[in-house]
Amino acid sequence: MISKISSWKILVQLRWTVLLLVLGLVSIGLISAQADDLTGVWITDIGEYTQVGNLLEMTFNNGNFEFTLDGTLLTRGTYTARNGRYTTQITDVYGGAFDSNVGLESRWYSQEQLRIALRPIFTIFMSVADFNIMINEMFSTETGTYSISGNILTMKIDGETESFTYRRN
Repeated sequence: MISKISSWKILVQLRWTVLLLVLGLVSIGLISAQADDLTGVWITDIGEYTQVGNLLEMTFNNGNFEFTLDGTLLTRGTYTARNGRYTTQITDVYGGAFDSNVGLESRWYSQEQLRIALRPIFTIFMSVADFNIMINEMFSTETGTYSISGNILTMKIDGETESFTYRRN
């Protein structure tokens, strides 16, 4: 018969063995860690696609993201990334990203706050329906595929033909 002290020692040793086994499997990649592989700061030059700016920076961290263009905050929101697929949902747009003539403060605006702030200006030259479509598109959910090779991230939005590449900063 095994004494209570011996049983306790066996149990402690077994727990340490299991813990070391799990840590070993995580370190060699057989069990994936909780953090997604998009976590970090990614940058790309988008000057060829836009007249507005050149350097797009995306920061992904623990289910939240933030985009800046040439150092100016643009949008932030939430994301999921798993098995080469991602989903982003913009929750806020930064007022300082707009032309100063628009009159927005340099702070974060939710969809409804932005709609209220911009309605008097934009509905002068566009219909209310078109204005609402524009605001809804600014806060749309985006899904797509991604792959990472070394320090290079390639992302493609579902339904689009072009993909974009970013490098880890």
